[in-house]
Amino acid sequence: MQLSSMLKQIETDILVIGGGIAGAFAAYRARASGACVLLVDRSYFGRSGCSALASGVYPSYMPGDKVEDWINGLGAGPLVNQALLVKSLPVMYEHLMTMDRWGVKWLKEGKQIVRMGAPGRTFKNGVWMAEGGPQMMMAVRAGVLESGVEVLNRVAVTQLLTSDGKLPTEGQVIGAIGFHVRTGEMYAIHAKATIMCTGPYKFPYPWPGSTLGYMPVDLSGDGIAMMLQAGAQLSRLELGGINLNPDNLLCAPGLESLMPSGAKFVDKNGRRFLEDYDPKRMEMTSRALLYFAIAHQKELGNVPSMDLREISFERMELLKKAIPIVIASYEGLGVDITKEAVPYSYQVAGTAGIFGAGARVTERGETTIPGLFAGGTCTDLAYLPGGHLPFCSVTGHWAGETAGAYVAGVQPKPLVATQVAQAIGDIEAPLNRADGVRYAPVHRRLGELVMEKVGLVLRGDRLQTAIDQLLELRENEVRRLYAPDAHELAKVWGLMHYTQVLEATLRAYLYRTESRVAFIREDYPVIDNANWVKMVVVQKQGASLKLWDEPLPESFHVVPVRPTQNLHLVFRQKERSNAAG
Repeated sequence: MQLSSMLKQIETDILVIGGGIAGAFAAYRARASGACVLLVDRSYFGRSGCSALASGVYPSYMPGDKVEDWINGLGAGPLVNQALLVKSLPVMYEHLMTMDRWGVKWLKEGKQIVRMGAPGRTFKNGVWMAEGGPQMMMAVRAGVLESGVEVLNRVAVTQLLTSDGKLPTEGQVIGAIGFHVRTGEMYAIHAKATIMCTGPYKFPYPWPGSTLGYMPVDLSGDGIAMMLQAGAQLSRLELGGINLNPDNLLCAPGLESLMPSGAKFVDKNGRRFLEDYDPKRMEMTSRALLYFAIAHQKELGNVPSMDLREISFERMELLKKAIPIVIASYEGLGVDITKEAVPYSYQVAGTAGIFGAGARVTERGETTIPGLFAGGTCTDLAYLPGGHLPFCSVTGHWAGETAGAYVAGVQPKPLVATQVAQAIGDIEAPLNRADGVRYAPVHRRLGELVMEKVGLVLRGDRLQTAIDQLLELRENEVRRLYAPDAHELAKVWGLMHYTQVLEATLRAYLYRTESRVAFIREDYPVIDNANWVKMVVVQKQGASLKLWDEPLPESFHVVPVRPTQNLHLVFRQKERSNAAG
């Protein structure tokens, strides 16, 4: 079926979309079933996405660990699938050993892998990368390629293909279509099963000085948007998290490595302001409290900064190896972190689902659409505790195994010619839109909308305004975006996909009437374990998004949830500040 001279068609058993650690292990485990596996990466497998820019740490279970330490340290929250966390522990250790054989350079004493502490943890579980995320993922790449997985680099997938040719589908997913980001050449990939591992939603290409996030700059939630359009149920969008980063630097914060090394957060007068928020744990506090403390201090004009000046020379040399991109980013800005504190900034809500926000998946990596599987932070992680690297690799592993078993029992369904032709037209449309609008000003207006109307601390009326303005911007400008070449076409598609995920996320924010962890609503300031031990589900039905909630299964909880209602720590801190003032 040749529909375009620029269209290449590829047949495979299993298509894996995304080349981070989740996609790598999904492809590896799928290939172990004997299936033909193709991994497609919009950049270069091993160099792209969050995993290659990791903050130097792979938290891992090791034999002899107390399971209760893992539950208390990472899975104590009522919205965590504690039973699945326990099931994941031996798999993450298996991955640690597999990556060691592949040549990942873990920090070792002799031949023994060593572990360090981390923020918010009660025990040492963080395995450091002796040469950082880039070396880890290139070693992983080599191991995956050796297994026989085929790779297609620099192809941006734009749409899932379905057996009935419809979006949302009443059938099954049978592949995907996309284009080469340099040549513009189009690819229709026909597969018995598709595994989505595209990483978290993010505001794409944030500009320095904004509160829109950090690297990798090109992530936009493409996979989540494609699954939403296909009719997959999404979950945990509102709980996907926010982050913080060095001010004016588009790099990861490196907290997993820096804070256990003795980094301190100070204000403009050199005072450790975390004494006001968590005097016992200080810099080893929970991330949620740290986000708020940074934002609060910035709001007060106190210039919150990370102070590394008391870190030993030996530890600093180790940090240069474990988080080379972070350290190099400081140096590139002309900052000597051994002599001066580094100002930090917070990230507003709706700009990073790094803790798992996306397709609702089972413990086997199945989405709610036949033929479509998913792993990593483009999913709800089956309510595992956040987007740490091992939970990404483990969920990818499970999705790959399940997809491998699935394809053994199904016959391929043909591509629908009209759907492929329409998808080609959709890809090409921005290139042919001579009277369209350019990317840069639309991108800027969208970022300003998110910063001004969404912010860090949410409120219902602002959220509704943000939704209304987003829909207006999408209708009047985003749908009219023009791209002069394939490179900008990829950015245009990223922005279109992000606006779809953002709408779903803002609606989930509005639906959940409580506060919890990094989800903070000033109009609903209570952590409500009596009424909100639930998931919020979003699904496209027809042309509209439908939302509902479902209680989390009791089977999730090794430790039963008590039906408490407590003021969120952010608002407790505000009360203390007001009383002191």
